[in-house]
Amino acid sequence: MLSKKKDIAPLIMWIILFAGIIIFAAIRLNRLFQTPNKYPIYLDITFVILYLLWMITELRVTKKDVNTEGKKTYDLMTCQLYGMGQALTILSALYFPSAWQKMSAFHFAGISLFFIGVCYRLWAIKTLGQFYSHRVRTLSQHQIVTFGPYKFIRHPAYSGMIVANIGISAYFFNWATLSVFLLILVPAIILRITIEEKILFKIKGYTEFAQKRKRLIPAIW
Repeated sequence: MLSKKKDIAPLIMWIILFAGIIIFAAIRLNRLFQTPNKYPIYLDITFVILYLLWMITELRVTKKDVNTEGKKTYDLMTCQLYGMGQALTILSALYFPSAWQKMSAFHFAGISLFFIGVCYRLWAIKTLGQFYSHRVRTLSQHQIVTFGPYKFIRHPAYSGMIVANIGISAYFFNWATLSVFLLILVPAIILRITIEEKILFKIKGYTEFAQKRKRLIPAIW
């Protein structure tokens, strides 16, 4: 719906999640320091710092969405569902005890996948430039981008998000986090892509672009 009001919902969600991560991380670290074990506490701290830096990096996109052309959005509440899935994944990972009680290969695999996923997502955002938004919308000068990660798949930013959260689930493994990731975040991304592509297919050249690339995983979907 076209509105003159600023779209501050994503910014509010960002602030709440940022504060929530700091609080939940503090609670987790306090518990771990009170229980002597071989758990990689300082690697946890590194992971949280990397996550917060990722959020800060994407803050410019969130702030841009507050006041920009293309106020007519087609999210159908998927922005909120997507944000909730992302928030619950990391917050549940920090809150619930991990199945790993000592340093393991899963910690290194998890933090590596997280780093790769975030870098891939940021590459996609940088490549799309002014056309990237956390909202489902189009700009009057919208063009199809076919280089960078978009040379291989149609939605690399979402692929990066999924890989990053696979890393979170592997590193902090517990059933609550895995359930949130599989039952909320992944379905939210798929639903969002479905809604987004209804708009994108109206852009000249997108049909030809889509015919040569899968959505999230090359040669699969």
